Amino acid sequence: MNSLVIFEILLLLCAIGALVLMRRTYFPMNLFWGFGVSTIAIASALGISVYSGFTDLKSYHALSSNFASSIGIGAFAVAALGGVFARQFHQVGWWVTLIALLVLCGLLLTDNWRVSEEGRYIFIGILGVASLYRLVTNAQSGLFLLGGVVLLVGAGLGSDLIASQFSVPRLNVLHGLMAASVLSFGIFASKE
Repeated sequence: MNSLVIFEILLLLCAIGALVLMRRTYFPMNLFWGFGVSTIAIASALGISVYSGFTDLKSYHALSSNFASSIGIGAFAVAALGGVFARQFHQVGWWVTLIALLVLCGLLLTDNWRVSEEGRYIFIGILGVASLYRLVTNAQSGLFLLGGVVLLVGAGLGSDLIASQFSVPRLNVLHGLMAASVLSFGIFASKE
C-alpha cells in the first residue's frame, strides 16, 4: 500500500469521524457541515480507489475534488455564518435549508458549480471572520473553528512548502492537513 492511499484513508476516516461529531450540532446547520464533509469524504473514497490502481476513476476523483473545494467549502462558510446568525436561521425554517442543499446537489449536474479561486478566498474569509467571532463569544469552541480554518489555509497554500522542506509528497501533506482541518471542524460543530 503506497503512502497516497494511506493519507487518503486517513482523510476518509477523519471525515467519517467529523460526520459523527457534527450530528450533535443544531439543525439545520448540521446539514451544511455534513454536506461539506461528505463532499470531502466522497472525493477521498474515490482517491483511495485511484491511488490503489483503479485509474478509470481518475476523472471522477478530479471532479469530486473540485466539487469539494468549491461547493463543500462554500457549505462550510454557510454553516459558520449560520452559527453566527443562529436565531435568524431558526426563523427561516428547515424547508429553506433543504431547498438550499438540494440546489447545491443539483449544481453538480450543471457546469455552473465551479467557484473561482477568488470565490474560494471569499469562503475562507467568511470562515475566518466567523471563527474570530466565535473565538470572542465562546473561546472553547472558537479555537476549533479557527484551527480548522488555519489548517485548511495551510493545506491550500502551505502544502508545497512543507512537502519540499521535509521531502514528502505534496498530496500527503495536503491530505494530512485536510484531515486535521475536517476533524477540527467536526469538534467545533459538536460543541456549538
